[in-house]
Amino acid sequence: MPVQLSRLPSYRLHKPSGLAVVSIGGRDVYLGKFATPESQAEYDRLMVEWLATGRRPIVAETASGADLTVNEMLLAYLDHADGYYVKNGKPQRSR
Repeated sequence: MPVQLSRLPSYRLHKPSGLAVVSIGGRDVYLGKFATPESQAEYDRLMVEWLATGRRPIVAETASGADLTVNEMLLAYLDHADGYYVKNGKPQRSR
């Protein structure tokens, strides 16, 4: 069966969380609380962006707007682990 190009991805309820969700390119994008003007406005914004990019999947960017390298990800994890794995105020070592 051919894909209908005139059809937009549906705005729907994610029952476990009560959030609005839309699937674009196989990825779920959560829009906020279901049936609120804010979540519907976010859906409209995403649909405009999706249509403007030629119906290509929307790629999430990092906070800085740049791609994250593997090295940057590893350094971020090590910073997290140094603060997370602490017992009695002392960092824990791996064995």
